[in-house]
Amino acid sequence: MLSIFKKKISLNKRPFIVAEVGNNHEGNINNAIKLIDKASEAGADAVKFQTYKTNLFVSKRSKSYKRLKKFELSYEYFEKLSKHAKKRKIIFFSTPLDHASAIFLNKIQPIFKISSSDNNHKSLMELITKFEKPIFLSTGLINNAELKKIYRFLKSKIKKFKPNFSLNLLHCVSSYPVKNENANLNSIKFLQNNYKDCNIGYSDHTVGNQACVTAAILGSKIIEKHFTLNKNFSNFRDHQLSMDPRDLNEIINKIDQVTSQLGKVDIIVSKNELINKNMYRRSIAAKNYIKKNSIVNEKDICFLRPGIFTNQNDLKKIIGKKSFKTLNPGDFFHLKKKRF
Repeated sequence: MLSIFKKKISLNKRPFIVAEVGNNHEGNINNAIKLIDKASEAGADAVKFQTYKTNLFVSKRSKSYKRLKKFELSYEYFEKLSKHAKKRKIIFFSTPLDHASAIFLNKIQPIFKISSSDNNHKSLMELITKFEKPIFLSTGLINNAELKKIYRFLKSKIKKFKPNFSLNLLHCVSSYPVKNENANLNSIKFLQNNYKDCNIGYSDHTVGNQACVTAAILGSKIIEKHFTLNKNFSNFRDHQLSMDPRDLNEIINKIDQVTSQLGKVDIIVSKNELINKNMYRRSIAAKNYIKKNSIVNEKDICFLRPGIFTNQNDLKKIIGKKSFKTLNPGDFFHLKKKRF
């Protein structure tokens, strides 16, 4: 699966699409399997979960403790999910939220994700670098000065750092949901300009599909968005800001269309343009009646389609020279041994 990721992240015209299940399975293995199936059917490149031991993640005094404990899946279940994803030909990976889960996940996944909530958790990040696998780092909750320090820290710890592969930075706003006016998608361009040896992507928390499409237009290599079977699945917040299978399919189709339209970062002449090029160009033609052996003046010429005989670069070879034949208005000039 790691080689598949390398191929997709480097060769795909469209971004690497991650359907982020997170905890939208709500602790039910059958829901988790259905989410993998639906993500694969819609065309996502990867499906991502969260793996944790609740006692190693949040305090028992936390309001979210009971819910997280209920949503917690066993390591045995995650092994089953990894194997199922492989059957469905979709990459499986999960965000470890504690050290023990990171060590476990290293056995079953080709990519690691560091969440915004843990992008200051140095001991967890350092452990993940030891696995020598691609890292996705969400940039929520930090400014650029903080990101620079994290970037330097991770690069110093990654033993086999490979530009545009080992470290992947995802612009992220850690608010649920993110209002459109707070999405600040131009951060993608900022990251591209300032972290050139990283793939730059986007982790979306807005409601709707437009932000993901815009991120693709801005050149995101990776796009991640929460994924659910049904936005009204329960009162758990993440379902409402997630994309459902229909949304995922729509996002992928729109991104495919956008990336196809964007083309190459270059000025080129397309094959279709080459076919029509001469029909759109102009040749030098007689504007007035020109008698054979008479001197051609500038007032005697005009420019008419198609451009299959001469062009404006040939003017010096025509103006002030004798015509080798009689031309009627609208006749094209033909060059012949420095005459026409």
